[in-house]
This record gives sequence, C-alpha cells and structure tokens, in this order.
Amino acid sequence: MLGSIYYYDYVSSTNNEAKNLAEKYKITSGLVIADCQKHGRGRFGKKWTSIKGNFMGSFFFPVKNYKEVSKMQHLSLNILLKCFKKIFKSTIFKIKEPNDILIGDRKISGILIESFKVNSQLFVIIGMGINLVKNPMLSKYKTTNLYKESKKKMSVLDFSKILIKEMESVYKCS
Repeated sequence: MLGSIYYYDYVSSTNNEAKNLAEKYKITSGLVIADCQKHGRGRFGKKWTSIKGNFMGSFFFPVKNYKEVSKMQHLSLNILLKCFKKIFKSTIFKIKEPNDILIGDRKISGILIESFKVNSQLFVIIGMGINLVKNPMLSKYKTTNLYKESKKKMSVLDFSKILIKEMESVYKCS
C-alpha cells in the first residue's frame, strides 16, 4: 500500500509537499495531489506549467538504497504508459527518454524523480504531471492533452484511482 492520499487545492509544489510530510510529520508514504501548484518543476528546475483539471501528483515512500532510486525513472514511465494504454485503449503513446510521454511528437506527461533522507531513511518522490484536459502552449516543444486526443474526459480522481492501482502493483510499499 502506498499510504494515504493528501489532496490540496493549492501547493507550491507537490514534490515539496511530499518531502514536507515525511520530514515534518514523519509520514512514510503517500500521494500528494493538488488542483494547482505555483512552482511545479521538471528536470534541472525547469518550470512545469500546471493547469487546473490536469493531474499534478507526487508519490513518496522509503527505499533501501540509491540503486532503487535510479530504477524509478524507467519504471514510472512504463507505469504511466500502461495506464494510458489501459484507459484509452490505444498504442499511440510513446516514451521519450528520459522523462516524458508523447502522443506523436506532442508531450502529454512528464515525471520528476527526487530523493532525500529523513534521519538515515532514504525516500524517493515520483512527481508526475499529466495533461488530462488542457495543455500549455509552449514555444520550446509541442504539447497536447488526453481529452483533445481521445475525446474521453477523465477527472483527476478517476485517473488517480487507476494510477494508484498500477503503482501499488509495482511498488509494494507499506
């Protein structure tokens, strides 16, 4: 079990909030979801544009060592890919290494893996941003959203349920 779900209307960053829950409140695992995050980020601190109605969430849980952390990127992308294929019954999705999922040449999702220690316990955070219903218009690369591509509208809650089930089948955490 990946722990409890912590839902917020607004956070600075779901990854930051996950770390705060572990450090300040000694919570060992869970999923942080927010309707809005002001300082969402991607790799190398790049800004992640957060739009209400899309999934912005961060799983966090303890791991044994940094070798486990290094495996999270690939595993998490494959979990998302499996979710998308299951929900939308399509094979149009593809992984763009190191941390994105595309439909054609358009980005629909990104992940950010971070680790930290509380006392001597190592934790991993798997932050995910998924364009469920809207996508930002960016100059650096093309984006899209799942609703636009599939005409199937999915709520954050419904998507979360499917994602949690897939995450729990891979990451057997307590």
